Amino acid sequence: MSRHYEGDIKLYLTPNGSDIQYEGGQPVMERGLDNQALISLFTKEGWCGNTFLPKENRIGSDFEKTCSGSITLSKLVDIEDSAVRSLSGKSFTAVKAIALNSRSDALKVQIQAEGISDVLLTKEGGVWK
Repeated sequence: MSRHYEGDIKLYLTPNGSDIQYEGGQPVMERGLDNQALISLFTKEGWCGNTFLPKENRIGSDFEKTCSGSITLSKLVDIEDSAVRSLSGKSFTAVKAIALNSRSDALKVQIQAEGISDVLLTKEGGVWK
């Protein structure tokens, strides 16, 4: 018997972290590696849970740290590099990232990789949406 609601519950980025959505009283499930992408990008380096994981399975990224502070042209390149580095080798292939800064308090990062739907992350006033 095939169940419509098999898999992992899909995480959605919110200003307070992440959340889940419901449709028809059931949680929306993810169909690819979207959760892994968000967790890989937004788990800080040195995450305490790594203590219990083998070295090859440990997670952590400098992505959020790289995205903080003043945005310059070289910082946009650093943000793109950080996104690619955070996802490369973690079930993702052909990872590409484009960082844009249209306003002084806004940052957009578009990430493309095989295995995930295109991810568009937006940070406004220091809050990810």
